[in-house]
Amino acid sequence: MNAVRQPSPASAMPLTLPRLSGAVPRTVVPGVLAAANTRIARFLIDADVFGAADIPESWDDSLRACEQAIAACIRREIGPLHCLRPGFGMHVLDADGFPIGGYSVGRASDKPRVYTAVEVYWGETSEQAWPVGQRLQALEAALPGLGRTVLQALREGCAQVYPLFTPDIACDVASMIYWCGEENEEIALDMNCGDDEKEREAMRCDMLTRAELDETYPEWVRQWMGQTAKKRPGRCSLRRAVKTLTDPGLRQIAADALSLSRLQCDDTFRPEIEGEYVGFGAVLSWEDGDLTTRIYDDLLQLAHQSEFCERMGEFTIALNDPGALGAWVRAMRPRFRAIGLIDRLIHQLAA
Repeated sequence: MNAVRQPSPASAMPLTLPRLSGAVPRTVVPGVLAAANTRIARFLIDADVFGAADIPESWDDSLRACEQAIAACIRREIGPLHCLRPGFGMHVLDADGFPIGGYSVGRASDKPRVYTAVEVYWGETSEQAWPVGQRLQALEAALPGLGRTVLQALREGCAQVYPLFTPDIACDVASMIYWCGEENEEIALDMNCGDDEKEREAMRCDMLTRAELDETYPEWVRQWMGQTAKKRPGRCSLRRAVKTLTDPGLRQIAADALSLSRLQCDDTFRPEIEGEYVGFGAVLSWEDGDLTTRIYDDLLQLAHQSEFCERMGEFTIALNDPGALGAWVRAMRPRFRAIGLIDRLIHQLAA
């Protein structure tokens, strides 16, 4: 019988890896940059926008710590959310408007960088698809025109605040990327296949067609009602709906849509858009897994081949005006309220 080999005391000892002290930063910020960031952090603290509870317990870079504090302050202003995940970021601009640490075409490398402003920007961090067709149809059945009116209030309310990829936008995008900007696929088939019926049929089978789009969405979902539509019989009074609906869930949807329609939000903080705009906060599909997500994914793929914009808003704050940051937060409060209502409407419609 072979004896069982016993491990030597040395081999029995566990391997211990060296550890860095918690006081050692995870990233190293150059001294000059760290000093500048500290001055900017002092500017942001003097603006008196966020409190001590918003500042993270530890940080490597004072500027990033202030960024996290501002984001925490804004999340508190917006309140709890179910569907949307807004993110707020910040970077510093030099005298020529270039982000510090970014690309500066034509700039001499030995020229000192002067910090002159802070740019705050925001957008969705994790857009998702939410099927809203069933509840919109329930609204339409409860009160004729209510489903389309709620959808219109959501479209108008989100346009300047938190853009959503809605079915009417999906139809416009489908026209642009599949049909050469036309109402259906016929022109695209003419350009690619001419009169060859076999080629036309093969291409038609591989592409999204007008018929498929019409089958996916009801007509009233595909169209933007527009301002003149307020006089059309298809539009329903949200105020009357709140008073007459007996279903508490549908009544709450109508009430939130009414509240959203009463908020006044302009395009003051609209970002500069270069290239395709893809800064959508959510995808509102009619049914789970329908054509809406396919169209949206194709738009993203096309946009990322060139320039695109995925910001929802941006604002520049001069470093000689600390009161501007607080003024921006106050100006954003109607938008924060709108984001909460948009989120609640999506959550209720997708339930």
